[in-house]
This record gives sequence, structure tokens and C-alpha cells, in this order.
Amino acid sequence: MREGRMKYFLIAINIFSTTMCRKPFEPPAIKASNHFLAVDGIINTGAFSSTSITLSRSLNLLDSVPSIPELNAQVQIQSSSGAIFPLADTGSNGTYVSVPLNLDPNQKYQLSVTISSGSNYLSDFVTPKTAPPIDSITYLIANNPVTGDDQLVVYINSHDLTNNTRYYRWDYTETWQHQSTYETIWGLKDGLIYPLGPGESTFNCWSNAPSTNILLGTSIALSQDVISEVPIASFQKNDPRLDVEYSMLVRQYPLDFNAYTYWITVQKNSQQLGGLFDPQPAQIRGNMHGVTNPADPILGYITASSVQEKRIFINNPGWISPKPECPMKTIPTDPSNEFIYTFADTSYALYHFISGPPPIMLLTWKSCLDCRIQGGSTTQPPFWQ
Repeated sequence: MREGRMKYFLIAINIFSTTMCRKPFEPPAIKASNHFLAVDGIINTGAFSSTSITLSRSLNLLDSVPSIPELNAQVQIQSSSGAIFPLADTGSNGTYVSVPLNLDPNQKYQLSVTISSGSNYLSDFVTPKTAPPIDSITYLIANNPVTGDDQLVVYINSHDLTNNTRYYRWDYTETWQHQSTYETIWGLKDGLIYPLGPGESTFNCWSNAPSTNILLGTSIALSQDVISEVPIASFQKNDPRLDVEYSMLVRQYPLDFNAYTYWITVQKNSQQLGGLFDPQPAQIRGNMHGVTNPADPILGYITASSVQEKRIFINNPGWISPKPECPMKTIPTDPSNEFIYTFADTSYALYHFISGPPPIMLLTWKSCLDCRIQGGSTTQPPFWQ
């Protein structure tokens, strides 16, 4: 019996010592503070169009910040004839924008970037391409074979009669209307309740977000340059973005073969890794190069083209997203002035008055009365229908 207890004691000691000696595996590639310069954007050669270029630093797996903008840089478009067009970081957020330009599509263009340390980077000269119009953006509600529920899928259709595009990239900005759970007509200022005036309602909000996936298409295997029903976004049933009304502004960019190959590599590295049978990581080679130090790594591929846009609106397809809990609480009004508000818990706000006498305040969580707590703004976008 004593030998049995000793055996289990030794096993416990072995497990304890093994556990205590275990250290997390952190290879040098994860711990290294490599923040390479990344350049994103196109040289917009559309008539009287602005060019927008974003400069940032690549992130490591252990970084906790969402982005690292590159500030105080000098960014210029240079033409093959020697003309220079500067871009300015007007928002101090790493996004550099030109004034509306009317660039000659018969010229070649390159991007020059000089960061605050003095290091200069240049793209290869690129030949502008003309973007064909977007024919239509459609959507369809169908069954998702994975979840078994309905999903809404957005598709894009386009074609180029000249057969000169063949390679396409898209991105989009989405805007959706959302509402607070309950609507109140009362506001609070300096401890006093007052009726909300025009434009003060916090019931309707609009939020915006850019697309995050890399969206590509090609017609190279077809005899005609036609893009037909290519999916660019999907929404699972009861997605809150479709609660009221949703809008998507889609932008279409033409690519050449080298640019398409670059974006395919980025897409595979960022969106299709993690599984045993997924593509293996590949080195990403862009067309930006270090001039001051040729060995300096830099990420990005600059193209030049016009851009085509098209907007779609989608009304709620009959889905209902889960709503947050909104507990109610009643408190008496102040006998001297029913519009005095002294409730100490700031997570609550006045929903409405229950008629008396004396009147009673019905409160609920502020998050159930103010759509801005979900994000977005109460200002309706000018394009909203």
C-alpha cells in the first residue's frame, strides 16, 4: 500500500515539474519588431479625380495596436515627362490626398515617397489603364449549406467590349442605418430634462466601414472580357447591418497581369492560410523599391487607372437581429419640478413619463435609447434614399 502511494506521489511530482518548466514557444519572427513600410492606393487617372495613398507600418503578431500610420512623409506622383503632383496628409492619419487632377492617360506614372527619416522610395513607372463601367450589382438570398440558414450574397457584373481589362480588383465602402431599441423624445442638460428638438433624436444612426477582404476576378479563360455574378460580399441571416437599410458603394479597378499576380499572392497569404490544405505562405513582391537603401523592405504595388463606382441599396429582407436587454426602472418625479433629474446611475436615461398624478419617470439603459453607443452618427448621409 505504501509503495502504491509512493508511485502516485512520484507521478504527481513529475506532472507538476513538467508543467512548471513549460515555456511558451515564441520564435524570433514573432518577437521581432519588424514594422515595414506599406504603401496602399492607386494613381487615379480619371478626369478631375483625386489620388489617395495610405502609408502605414506592417504589424507583428504580438502588436496590440490596430494600425501604425506613417506621418510627416512627402508623397508625390511623377510623370514620365517630369511633371510632379504632390499629395498632402490633410487628416494626419497616414492618408495622403492630392487635389483633383486631370492626369494625361498617355503618360506613365510612378509614386515617390520620402519618409521623415529621409529615406526615399520609388515605384516602377506604370502605364494607366481605363476601368470599364460596372454593369450592375445584384443580390440573392439563398440557403447557406454550411449553417443551414439563409444568407444574402452580393454579386458584381461588368464587361469590357475592347477585351483590354481581363484582370479586375474591387473594394467597397458599406453604410448601414441602425436604430436604438427604444425611441425617446427627452434629453438631459445641466440636470434638467427637456424635449428634443429637430435633429437631436438619437433613434436613427448611420455607420460606415471599408471592405476588408481582397476581391479579385479575371475573365482570362473566356473569349469575351465578361465578369458575371462574381460574389463580393455575404451576410448571414439576422446580420444587424440589414436591420433597417444597407448601402454599398463598390469601386472597380483594372489591373495588369503583374498587379493581379501580386494581389493574388496577398489574398492567399492573408485570407486562405491556417488549414492543412491551404496555400503555403509566399513572398510578396511589389513594385515599390528603396532608393536610399535598396535593401530596405517595402510593401505595396502601385497601379494607375481610372476608377468606376456603383452604389446599391438593400432593404431589410425580413430578418430580425437579436436585441439587447433593456431593463426598465420607475422613479418618482421631483415634487417641485418634474423636469429635474437627479438619478445617480448614469447608465440609465429617461425613456418617457408615465402620467400621474404625480407623473412617474420610466428609465432604461442609455444604450437602449442612444444609437450612437452602437457606433456611427445621427447625421444622415447625403446619398441616403
